[in-house]
Amino acid sequence: MRPFGILGLVAIVLALIVAFNSFFIVDQRKQALLLQVGAVVDSYNEPGSDEAGLKFKLPLVQNVVMYDRRNLGLDVRDIEAYASNQEQLIVDAFVRWQISDPLAFYQRLQTERVARDQLENFTDAAIRNALASRLPEDIISGQRSELMNEIRDNLANNIAGRGIEIIDVRIRRADLPDDVSERVFSRMEATRNQEAEQIRAEGDERARGVRARAERERTVILAEARQQSEQIRGEGDARRNEIYAEAYDGDREFFRFQRALIACEEAFTEGTRVVVGPDRMGLCNDFIQQARQNGTPQ
Repeated sequence: MRPFGILGLVAIVLALIVAFNSFFIVDQRKQALLLQVGAVVDSYNEPGSDEAGLKFKLPLVQNVVMYDRRNLGLDVRDIEAYASNQEQLIVDAFVRWQISDPLAFYQRLQTERVARDQLENFTDAAIRNALASRLPEDIISGQRSELMNEIRDNLANNIAGRGIEIIDVRIRRADLPDDVSERVFSRMEATRNQEAEQIRAEGDERARGVRARAERERTVILAEARQQSEQIRGEGDARRNEIYAEAYDGDREFFRFQRALIACEEAFTEGTRVVVGPDRMGLCNDFIQQARQNGTPQ
């Protein structure tokens, strides 16, 4: 009975080993390739699918290779590149990438370490090629976004067919050596000053144009206002004369009396001071005499 007991125990242990090797778990953050004698027979939880969980495989015949399903990062540091004027720059970049096709990735690269090495080489080349067509001042300030898009597209084309998707490329640092930086920044300052002078000149020209248009409009408005005022004054004088004529035709004696009073009123200022002292003013002679007695001629 004892040999059978040992054999039973061995059989149980072997059964447990087989059972443990017949199942595997695919984490939701991972993707898996099922291999049989080195050939891929199935894949699980690729980007765009949802196949995480417990999976079955043939023990001792099939094995599983796991890859990360998340976006991965790669730092590329201290790239020595040259601008279009042959001035040197030291560049640090950051690449965001993902294993988008695990089968192609396994066939071409197999491991993430190999993938990182190739990505670093391709990124280095893409950055050098992109910087070689630009001046240092454009790299440092003016065209950074356009430059990074160009590097990303070039890197994606170079790495195509390896199961990798390039999500983004960012230049984190683009520094000039100390002996070059002062010369480059002086050139940038001169360029900005020239642009500022051009903008000021254009602004002055526009200001002169605005002032000239405003002056023309002012002249036109004043001329129209004078014309309207003269027209209104003429209409008022005509109406006044019309009223005088109507009054004269209605009562000529009263009209003459009114005109004499108006002439008398124009001869005085406040306090009955005499402005002029004519000898005869018709009906106003008595008033003039009284005013001369009460006031002082000017």
